[in-house]
Amino acid sequence: MANQSGGRRTLSLEEISDRMFIEDLVIEEAAAIDERDWDRWEAVYTRDAKIDWSGNGGAKGDPKAVRAWASSVLSEENFPYPQYQHYCTNFRIRVNGDQASCRHLQIIPISVVSPGGGRQIAFSGIWFDDELVRTDEGWKIGARKESRAWQHNFPATFEVPKA
Repeated sequence: MANQSGGRRTLSLEEISDRMFIEDLVIEEAAAIDERDWDRWEAVYTRDAKIDWSGNGGAKGDPKAVRAWASSVLSEENFPYPQYQHYCTNFRIRVNGDQASCRHLQIIPISVVSPGGGRQIAFSGIWFDDELVRTDEGWKIGARKESRAWQHNFPATFEVPKA
């Protein structure tokens, strides 16, 4: 990592630690969705977090509202376990004291109903832009916005299931 004058700079142990905790938190959120552990999922957010998944046909609101939507839509009925996985990559984390931002990409293979019967694997690439805050319990997501980057192999008739 170079500073603005072109010289190299090093990260302090606290900066390294903060970045690792934030990356772990983001991965924990994705793993909780994959494992349908909604208490664990909600715990990565502040109570008043502003979540906006509408960029990919999802819900918008605080963690309780988004949880109600997600736990219904991502049910066993719509996506038999384990029919989707969230791979987190391309982290860009910026820490400024007790505030941070994180942009990362999730690549999500997901089993969807095939028009001819059965199921097929489709893929999405979703950018997540997070604003984080350091709390007494550690880093939490205070705001999250998702934006679809790309999709592949979704049937033309695919729609996000209704809650």
